[in-house]
Amino acid sequence: MMAYTSTLQRNRTVFGKNKAIQNSAIHWQSKRIGLLYHDEQSGAEFWNAMEDLRESVLDHEGQYISLELSESSGETFAEMFYAALKNSRWERSLSFSLPVILQHNPRVASPFLNQAILWQRLCDLIIMDDEPDRKTVLVLENVEHASPTVQHEIARLLRFHVAHDIQRTFVFTLDNLAGTPVNRIIPKLRDLIGI
Repeated sequence: MMAYTSTLQRNRTVFGKNKAIQNSAIHWQSKRIGLLYHDEQSGAEFWNAMEDLRESVLDHEGQYISLELSESSGETFAEMFYAALKNSRWERSLSFSLPVILQHNPRVASPFLNQAILWQRLCDLIIMDDEPDRKTVLVLENVEHASPTVQHEIARLLRFHVAHDIQRTFVFTLDNLAGTPVNRIIPKLRDLIGI
């Protein structure tokens, strides 16, 4: 999975659809979620729309992070997003509290506990990173090619943002060449995205 991160800080920014781009315009499902479809014919328009979005956010000193989900590198989604956020603004890891059982026996660690600790760190970082007047955009590229596990983590992340009113916009890119890309998205995530 490849990650591209750019970040700056400041006030608010506004961006919207480029009316000249038909196949690659961002379809805003809500103020928080946008969909960007692309295929072979709209390749140049798609990249122009992505670049316009990125420049619009960065011109107003916002945060723009793009994660490519179709390339598997063994990282979980939480690891990938945590690394992108940390690299964009933070120089140190966040502290965390070990469960009581591990405070006296640290060798009992398990993949489940490691995942729980990572999720706690990610959530803490997201909350610390939230600035209501700064536009923050997370582009999730080719979400339909991501594993059901990754899609489940994305759904969990979306619910977290809604529950804590975190000021981040999500843009999902979908490859029309994949043939009915919506059917590849797990129902839970499909419902949250609104497709």
